[in-house]
Amino acid sequence: MGLLVGLPLGIFRILAAVFMLAVRFGLPLLALFFLWRVVKRHRGAGKSWQVPPKEPEFDGPVYTVDYKIVEDEKEE
Repeated sequence: MGLLVGLPLGIFRILAAVFMLAVRFGLPLLALFFLWRVVKRHRGAGKSWQVPPKEPEFDGPVYTVDYKIVEDEKEE
C-alpha cells in the first residue's frame, strides 16, 4: 500500500519542483527578453535600417543598347 501512495506523491513532488524552477528562473528570463526587445525597438526608432545601395565602379567605357519593340505575329 505504501508504494501506491508514495510513488504518485514522489512523482508529484518532482513535477512540482521542476515547475517551481521554471517559474523561478523562466519568468525573470522572459521578462528580461521582452524588456530587451522594447529597448532595442525604442533605440532603433529614429534610424533607417535600410542601407542605400553602393554605386558600381567602372574602369572602362560603358556601352548602352537600344532595343526595338517587335509585335508578335500570329500564325493562322
